[in-house]
Amino acid sequence: MTQAIADDAIEKAAHHLGYATTMFDPLRFRAWAELGLTTAQLRVMFLLRDMPGVTAGELATRLKVTPPTISGIVDRLVRLELVRREFDPADRRLVRNHLTADGSAACSRLERGADLFTHRIMREMAPADLDALTRGLEAFIEASKLVARIDPDLARRAWAGEAE
Repeated sequence: MTQAIADDAIEKAAHHLGYATTMFDPLRFRAWAELGLTTAQLRVMFLLRDMPGVTAGELATRLKVTPPTISGIVDRLVRLELVRREFDPADRRLVRNHLTADGSAACSRLERGADLFTHRIMREMAPADLDALTRGLEAFIEASKLVARIDPDLARRAWAGEAE
C-alpha cells in the first residue's frame, strides 16, 4: 500500500488484534489441559485434517519450521494416538501423516467450540461493525499474503529481532 499509515494507528490495531487473539486462550488452554496438546501440535493436527497424507517435510515448509521441529511434534501426536504414519505405497521412502479417528474427533470438538464462541460474540455486534470487521480482516489477510511474497523470511527475522 502506498499511503502512509500513522504509527499510532498501527499500534492501536496491533494492540486490538493481540487482545482479540487472547480471547481464544481459554479454548486453547482447555485443549492443552484435557488433551495435553500445545498450540503447535493443534496447528499440525488441523493441517493434517485439511491435507491428509502430507509429509513431515511438507508440514515443515508450510509452517516455516525445520524438519526436526515437525518430527518432534508429530512424534508426540503419534504417541498420543492422534496421528498415524503410513508409508506411501508408490514410494516407500515417503512417510505420509494422517489423523486418527481420535485426532479427527479432537479437531472437530475444538472447531465446534471455537465456532460457538466466535458466533456468540459476533451476534452481539452491530451489523455495520460486523461488516467493517469482515472487510478489515479480508484486507489484513491480503496484506499478509503480499508480505509473505515479498518478504518470505520475515517471521524468522522477526523472531531473531532483525526485522524492522
